[in-house]
Amino acid sequence: MKRLLVTFSVVAALWSASCSSGGPAIQPPPPAGKFDVTNLKGTYAFTTSGEVCAGCQVAATPMARAGSFVADGKGGITGGVYDVVIQGGATSAVISINSNSSYTVNADGRGTLTLNVTSNGAPTSINFGIVLTSNSDGLIIDETNNVTQASTGSGNFVLQSTAAFQVSTISGSYVFDFTGFDGNVVNGPFPESLVGQFAAANGVITTGFEDANDGLGLASGSMAPGSLTADPVNMSTSGRGTAVIEGQSYAFYIVDSTRVRFISSNSVNGSGPMLAGDAVQQQANIPLNLAAINGSFAFLVGGSDSAGNGLTRVGRLTATGSALSKMLMDVNDGANEFKFDNLSNGTISSYDPTTGRGQFSFQDSNAQIYAFVFYLSSQNGGVIQDVSPSNIANQARVVADGSINLQSGSPFTSSNIAGTYAMNWSGLVTAGGNISSTDEEDLLGQTTISNLSLSGTSDMFQFTSPTLTPKLDIGTAGSITLNGGDGASDDTKRVDMNVNLSGSAPIDMVVYVVNSKLAFFANRDNSGTPRIVAGILKLQQ
Repeated sequence: MKRLLVTFSVVAALWSASCSSGGPAIQPPPPAGKFDVTNLKGTYAFTTSGEVCAGCQVAATPMARAGSFVADGKGGITGGVYDVVIQGGATSAVISINSNSSYTVNADGRGTLTLNVTSNGAPTSINFGIVLTSNSDGLIIDETNNVTQASTGSGNFVLQSTAAFQVSTISGSYVFDFTGFDGNVVNGPFPESLVGQFAAANGVITTGFEDANDGLGLASGSMAPGSLTADPVNMSTSGRGTAVIEGQSYAFYIVDSTRVRFISSNSVNGSGPMLAGDAVQQQANIPLNLAAINGSFAFLVGGSDSAGNGLTRVGRLTATGSALSKMLMDVNDGANEFKFDNLSNGTISSYDPTTGRGQFSFQDSNAQIYAFVFYLSSQNGGVIQDVSPSNIANQARVVADGSINLQSGSPFTSSNIAGTYAMNWSGLVTAGGNISSTDEEDLLGQTTISNLSLSGTSDMFQFTSPTLTPKLDIGTAGSITLNGGDGASDDTKRVDMNVNLSGSAPIDMVVYVVNSKLAFFANRDNSGTPRIVAGILKLQQ
């Protein structure tokens, strides 16, 4: 069962089959900007989710990584560690990053990250493309392709506060979203989504509330007490520890007191869940009651439907207490697109200010109900899980989760949707146009937006062939169209984005702008190569 986890010299047959060649050649612009190797300096926590093909003699397997690396500001990676878990639950031993690892950064913030390690007793390396979005964070794509393995996936990296590398730093209430697959290796594994809130103090998770969607089965309730324990070897240098949350074992990496990254930790060569995600400290300014929830919100979820097809939902709504209005949503379900303009009966049916948990729903013109659980980490947004009901009690139609964010700064025009942006999408693409055969696609690029036109350079990795090689430095162009609207889509007028990759057919996206620094998007036109992808545009600062 495929699900979307919200992350170049390829043979001609693969590129033409997967990307629908025939578009014009686009020359990448010369790298221009303010970045260089000195902008990546310090200790960073990173995470990626995607697929791995060991030896590439068998089908690719879903995989997640989380870890920490140290950049010296001169192009050298001087150390770090990371954890790996694959679908079915097998976990590697903690992998140490050798001090002879390296990175590059171009003026536009694009660069490479090479981590040299010893895995299974043999030296190897994993390779990434990166785009800096500031001195303290960036986006990342796995581009590993060597004799040991090929792997792809999207993610990000965040500067860690080494002063916070102690378990006592994790104190207060945290909202979390862990996504991946369960540990049922007999009948599964099945896609799994866990969202919730827990309170921690002195290495103990004291209370919590969780919503679980495990293979479409819904469960909700209080969490059992848990624990947070320092890794005696790696806590002081990488912020690494181990945790038990609701009976599940995890490794974690402290970013600072406000954010902790988690990844499933099972027995080596054993079985168990494959879950990864962040816990973000809940701010005191979340709404105090349902009547205090006011504003416009954009949301994005990714996952899979009941048939195992990839799924995205992206949209927006306006909340006035319990009432919802101005709702729009675009859905890509197994490369079938649906545009919903006449959503009605929108309501927030419940909200608990103690946990930040609420539930909202609306319905389409066919009376089909769409329902979501959310946990607010601040007044500006939080995490969201799709719990749209099926005709079976306590069962959802899909397994999907993601983000919901307050929209601000509209109207959006060519004057405030402008500058240099990192662009990332991740999801599924078909092989040879056959929707029954899909696999991972990840793209990471940097683009300048001027007068709503795009100009930049991207890397792409597609897992739709036994010959797995990323395509690097692709000329990237395109345009954003506001369609006469205010850019926030609260006037029912959507924002479109056309992405042109050198030598490939155009890819059409629908965009929901959060603010001038962030936008969600998903592909909306499969007249060329069918794909199910979703991503973000994030302003470089």
